[in-house]
Amino acid sequence: MNSFIKELKSKTPLESHKYFSSLMDGSMSLELFKYSQLNFYSAVCYFSRPMFLLCSKMDNYTDRLALLENIMDEHGNGDISNTHGETFKKYLQSLGINNREMNEKISHPAVVNFYSTIEETINSSNIETAIAMFGIIEDRYTEISSSIALSLVKNGWLSASQLVHYKNHQELDIYHAELFYKLVRNKWKEEESRLNIKKGLRVGNKVILKIYHDLID
Repeated sequence: MNSFIKELKSKTPLESHKYFSSLMDGSMSLELFKYSQLNFYSAVCYFSRPMFLLCSKMDNYTDRLALLENIMDEHGNGDISNTHGETFKKYLQSLGINNREMNEKISHPAVVNFYSTIEETINSSNIETAIAMFGIIEDRYTEISSSIALSLVKNGWLSASQLVHYKNHQELDIYHAELFYKLVRNKWKEEESRLNIKKGLRVGNKVILKIYHDLID
């Protein structure tokens, strides 16, 4: 499974992605970046919600507990000020985006597609597919967080001390990804399960990269 994930990521590197390549080489304007990040805010706030749906479809306590740990991290482990939505909000404020802009923002079509793909996969696919989808989304978000954090400092838009959200996710989402991967890793040797897992990995990889592409397209 690790080899398949590595190959999938190597075929879709951030360096060749429209959003990240323009961010890393400095050709993306600050205004376009702020626009994309403001629209991504609702995706951050949304992300834990379908995990509850996935959790309800799991048969045993052990698997549910692994997912609940992830959900609790998303919710700041009980500290509302440390939820992922709140840390992203503080980051947006550092970029000069105010609360009114955040509250008035209507979901961008890219975000709506992100929602619908995740929910459709949970509702209509094998549970192994849904778990693998979440795993690689978390996995790629680790890379994405690192890329954005480095670019923000390099472009002089924020200082390293203002990157709380992305600094957290560079490390935390590696752990989150592995929580999902562990739930399906032992099924990889079974042909039918392997096909389900591969499908989920492809779907998750595509949807997390597509939302960024579509936010500036």
